[in-house]
Amino acid sequence: MTRKSRKAPPKPPLARRLGRVLLWTALFVLLLATADQAVLRLSPASPLLSELRDCYRDLRSRLLARSRPDCIEELLEQPKAPSRSYFYADRQGELHFVDSLQEVPPSYRNEAQPLAE
Repeated sequence: MTRKSRKAPPKPPLARRLGRVLLWTALFVLLLATADQAVLRLSPASPLLSELRDCYRDLRSRLLARSRPDCIEELLEQPKAPSRSYFYADRQGELHFVDSLQEVPPSYRNEAQPLAE
C-alpha cells in the first residue's frame, strides 16, 4: 500500500493577499467612522447612554484638539502654566497646600516645602 503525499494548496499571489488586507482595513476604518458619527449624532433616551455619549465626546475632543491656537483670543483663553505648589504645617500640625509661596503665611514661609512634580 503506497501512500500518496498531499501537496498544500498553492498560496494566492502577493498582490491578491495585499488587496484583501487593504480591503478589510478600509472596511474596518469605514465601520469605525460610522460608529463614531452615530455616537455623536444620535440622542439616546437612557441617562446612562447619554452620560457615555458625553464622555465619548469629551475624549474625542481631547484627542483631536489642536495644538496651536488660530487667533489671539484663543491664546488668551488658554490657562496659564501652573506655578510651583507648596505645602506647610501650621501650629496644630494641619497640612495646607497652596499654589505659590506668596500664599504661605509669612511665619511659615521658612518651613514651606515645594511639592514634587
